[in-house]
Amino acid sequence: MTIPIEQLQKLENISIIELFELQLFDPIHFATGDTSITTLYRFHNGTNEINTDIVWDGNSYTAIACQAEGFESGDNTTMARPTITFANTVGNFSAILEIVNAQTPFNDLQKAQIKRIRTLAQFLDHANFSGNNPYGTPDPLKKLSDDTFEINKKIIENNQLCSFELVNTIDSEDLTLPRNQITKDRFPAAGSFVFVWTGKRKQKNIF
Repeated sequence: MTIPIEQLQKLENISIIELFELQLFDPIHFATGDTSITTLYRFHNGTNEINTDIVWDGNSYTAIACQAEGFESGDNTTMARPTITFANTVGNFSAILEIVNAQTPFNDLQKAQIKRIRTLAQFLDHANFSGNNPYGTPDPLKKLSDDTFEINKKIIENNQLCSFELVNTIDSEDLTLPRNQITKDRFPAAGSFVFVWTGKRKQKNIF
């Protein structure tokens, strides 16, 4: 189950944890000829209580400063086009871009998938704490609906940061919402769009 938004709003002094996954695909980003291979990077904007990477559902999310903006924006007829920015002071993302562009020139991570996962500190794995989770019981099923987007284009890359424009997977196919689409800005009780990829691929974790 997912955490109802109403419950999330009532909770106090509980941190909302944002996790991000970047998924690359063959042959869009690589040229191995094996379309069953994907490359998965996991990120989190910070560290946990014991100053290490965040552990969620048994997976480690590397601490890299990042900022996501505009995930809930968009008007009645268009999908949101949020942006996500990652720190690049040690060249993490320049290295990823270099690897991808060497095999698929000028790709700049276009069509890579970005997933945002949101949960609460009380549901994080015990491994994040010096003892057991003091806030509650770990449960990877208790989270908000995931947000899944594709990278549309690279906005900027320098020795400080890398920023990308994202598009909804529907919008990336040049589709728009119907004129009378029910959206949260018009109907606050409306649920979120959830896009689920059901293909079976092998994953290769880098971090």
